[in-house]
Formats: sequence, structure tokens, C-alpha cells
Amino acid sequence: MAVQIATLFKKIPLKLTLGGELEHIDVAYQTYGILNADKSNAVLICHALTGDAEPYNSNPNQSGWWQNFMGEGLALDTSKYFFICSNVLGGCKGTTGPSSINPQTQKPYGSQFPHILVQDIVNVQKALIDYLQIPHLKGVIGGSFGGMQANQWAIDYPDFIDNVVNLCSSLYFSAEAIGFNHVMRQAIITDPNFNNGDYYEGEPPLQGLSIARMLGMLTYRTDIQLAKAFGRATKVEGEYWGDYFQVESYLSYQGQKFLDRFDANSYLHLLRALDLYDPALGYDDSLKALSRIKARYTLVGVSNDQLFKVVDVRKSKTMLEQAGINLEYYEFPSDYGHDAFLVAYDAFEKPLRRGLAK
Repeated sequence: MAVQIATLFKKIPLKLTLGGELEHIDVAYQTYGILNADKSNAVLICHALTGDAEPYNSNPNQSGWWQNFMGEGLALDTSKYFFICSNVLGGCKGTTGPSSINPQTQKPYGSQFPHILVQDIVNVQKALIDYLQIPHLKGVIGGSFGGMQANQWAIDYPDFIDNVVNLCSSLYFSAEAIGFNHVMRQAIITDPNFNNGDYYEGEPPLQGLSIARMLGMLTYRTDIQLAKAFGRATKVEGEYWGDYFQVESYLSYQGQKFLDRFDANSYLHLLRALDLYDPALGYDDSLKALSRIKARYTLVGVSNDQLFKVVDVRKSKTMLEQAGINLEYYEFPSDYGHDAFLVAYDAFEKPLRRGLAK
């Protein structure tokens, strides 16, 4: 089934947390499974930073980002639940973002696209759920950036959801992680083709975006996994200042591949939304915000995650416990590090099944 598009906020614009507003917001979404008669089995999936609305793809020649997790009898059981997944606000996979046409100018938003936060992303998702006439969610699941969205859902709509499953994400982004994002942003905005974000009628900042992706990849995996996959192996015809080692060739390949599917402006906006996530925004403090949560909460950390460090996930666990949340916590190592939630099915099967069970 092709990705579906819903156009929301046609009459009343979405007022954004940091100011400004957006109207006529297109939202790309996909559904899996069958919604039951009383509409009690709906589960929202929130994707990570560069994900999209298709965690599963029925085309045998293509694969979704959670392809091995979804299906009849699997952890994300399509015979039991009705899953909804949408591309986030600010993205570039069908939902309104910087590369979309601004109805006021009939040109891509570019530099005119407003600043967005996780709270705004969640409000658009809620509008989609209302559009689908679903009165309640069995659960909200998210990994990484999606975990922040899932957490915010539980705060802002405490009576609307039963379960939250937060994978490989903490309640706040660390200083080190913000630092990585800063370097990635600088690679993009200093690209000669960036043009303050208004590059859609010319050459996009491909070199900067490729470099940013290469750095990001190093935070998603572990040194153990890279050593096993590449070690210090070199290329037969390596370039001294270029792809001399196999690990360099791998990173270059990942950077180039990323250019086919992502927009530099979307990357900038979503990275900053990740940095700025603060569950206390709009409330007196974090404890007041987290105390609003009524859902059962599953939190999963990977002990050698190099992006969302386990020390920060454990701090999040403590904060949730202090807020009186009904919390179940899992922690384990994985050679895949942060990316484990996308590939390590055996490790994540139990938390996912149990997280939706009640």
C-alpha cells in the first residue's frame, strides 16, 4: 500500500511552540493491521531522526526500517494491533518541511521554514490521530528521537494512551551529543552551496550533508562493531587522503547514500529539535511534567550506546521513578550500540511485547 497523505490545519493554523504558525500541513502516514470494532488496538510508532512513515514495506524488493520487527506473530504483531506511523513535521518524506511548497510564496520554504520542537511534532501527530477518528491509543512506541516523541505524548495527552515504549532515548540530550550535532550542522551550513537554506533552485549542499551523515554514523555504532566489520583493513586501490581504509570507504558510502533520501534543511531542523527537547517546557519543572504521565512506561537502554549514553538513560529512569511512573526498565549491551533498536530483534522483542501487553 502506498503512503497516504492527510492535509491538516486547513482552517486553523498550528501555532508553534517557539512562535509562528503553519497551515495546510501535509502529513505522510502509513497503517498496518486492522483496527478493531471498538478502536482499542491502535498503536502509534514514532520514527527516529531520519526515518519515515514506512517501518515495514510489503514490496519484496524494498525494506522498511523496522522490517524484521513487524508482522503477524512478531513483536509488533499486525494480527493484534493497528499500527500508525507518520513522517514527522519538518521531514522530507511527504510531511510538510523546509523543502515543501510554502502556500504564501509558491516556492519551497527553505530559510523561511519556522523552528520546530518535539512538542510541535507531537501536536501534528495528535491531529492525524483525530483525523483518523481514533479516540484512544493502546500505545506509543519510539526509538531515539522517536522515544522523545513517545515521552512527550505521555506528558501532553496523559488520558489518551495506555502504554509508552521508549527505546534508546533519554529525557534530555547530553552536552556531548549536542556537540556532535553542532559539528554536523556546521558541515552543512558552511557548504558553499547552502545559501542560507535557499538552495532549491540551485545545487544543494551535498558535500556538507554527506560529511554530517558520516559523523552521525560513528555515533550510531560501536567501536566493537566497526572493529569486527573492518578492523584496519585497507582497500586494494585506496586513496591516500581519501578512502584508504575499509572503514573510510564504508563511511563515504553511507554519506553518499544518504544524499538520495534526505534534505539538508530537514536534517538541520530535526537535529536542533533533538537538542532542544525539554519535557519541562510549559510546566513548572521536569517533575511536574513527568508526574502527568499515567501510562505504563517501558524504558530500554543499551549499555554501550555511544549517542544516548546509558548514564543518561539511567538518569531518566530515576527521574521517571521519582515522578511515580509505573516503569519497567531494561538494559543490555549490543555491538550495534545505538542502532541496536533497529536491528537487534532478539534483544528488543521482550520489551516490545511486554510494553504493549496491558
